[in-house]
Amino acid sequence: MDYPKSVPSAGLVNGKFVDENPLTGTPGSLIPADWGNGVTQEIVNVIKAGDLTPDETRNDQLLAAIQSVTAKGWNQDLALPIAALPLPTIATPDARMAVTPTALSTSGGRVSIPAGVYISIGQEVVSGRLGRSRTFMTTAWSSADLLPSASYFLRAQVIGDALTFYMQRGSLYDPAPESMKGTVNGASGGGFASTPLDMCLAWVITGAPGSLPTIRTIYNRAQLSWTQTVNGTGVVYLPLDPHARAARLVAGNPTPVSNTVTSLAFVQAGWVGGNYSYLSPVATTPGNNAAGWASPSMCVLFSNNVVSDVTVSTVTASFDHTQLRSLWQCYQAEHTLGATTADSDELLLSMGIKGHQALTDYSVGIGINFTNAVNVHLSWELIR
Repeated sequence: MDYPKSVPSAGLVNGKFVDENPLTGTPGSLIPADWGNGVTQEIVNVIKAGDLTPDETRNDQLLAAIQSVTAKGWNQDLALPIAALPLPTIATPDARMAVTPTALSTSGGRVSIPAGVYISIGQEVVSGRLGRSRTFMTTAWSSADLLPSASYFLRAQVIGDALTFYMQRGSLYDPAPESMKGTVNGASGGGFASTPLDMCLAWVITGAPGSLPTIRTIYNRAQLSWTQTVNGTGVVYLPLDPHARAARLVAGNPTPVSNTVTSLAFVQAGWVGGNYSYLSPVATTPGNNAAGWASPSMCVLFSNNVVSDVTVSTVTASFDHTQLRSLWQCYQAEHTLGATTADSDELLLSMGIKGHQALTDYSVGIGINFTNAVNVHLSWELIR
């Protein structure tokens, strides 16, 4: 398709249409019917190729059709229904982004992220229907000044073919929008968990002007499950984030030491309780105690004082259904309330965790000590 250059009566000037000029008496260009029909047909052909029905009342069909044709063309194998796209992933060892807070005397501060981190996230190729996974490398980014005493979420989505970071205010109770994408610099609603098209990287809580924002980073990986094998004596941290509503841990001791006892236990004493279940060849029934231990003690995953004993232990935890707290918030509430039994306020089910290296923040993860381990296997899953 081109301008109607072969039609003298069209009145083109330098090969293009011009407006009428009453001051000079110059007439405006005419649009020949064949040309107007041709242009319309060109557009209609693209709309139909995109599996859309031309609608004269809509002005957004050409872009949607181009996106659809593109999805069916060179990247057809990469285009999937949006619901089938994987969750966003951060390519760091712990699947979290390093977020640096900055205090400012005139505002609630700022946050920034580094360059050089690989992120995989979905991009729409047909609005609301098809998308494809993209991988980007971050460039250094800093937020604008944040309001004091506010709750923000650092998020990312693909806008205009580029990875875009933004801040949106909100709370942990915010549901995911139908579009599965947040609103750049939105005043509310930004606290939903990551979707295939929009990644939640951190919960940012600001205080008074001049104070440092509190950062609680969010895990982002395609599957929220971890497996790890530990040996010797040490500590391992089970990741936890503010979006987790429940969690499950399975610990196995398939190759026990032949001359000593292997043990796993949460890092500190102080929690009375925990529905603790284990299987042991010397026990006739699994151990189980939902209401609490006899005295405040470390919650033990397994340590049965039997040499060469193969042991499997499973613990689970869930959030408070009444108050809609996340699992992370439940632990904070337990510390605040100083509860002394596992079932005291129905905040926790089946996991005995009270003491922690930082009693007000579980961002580091939940620590588990292991002793005399030989290929002890841990499987940990977060449920959002």
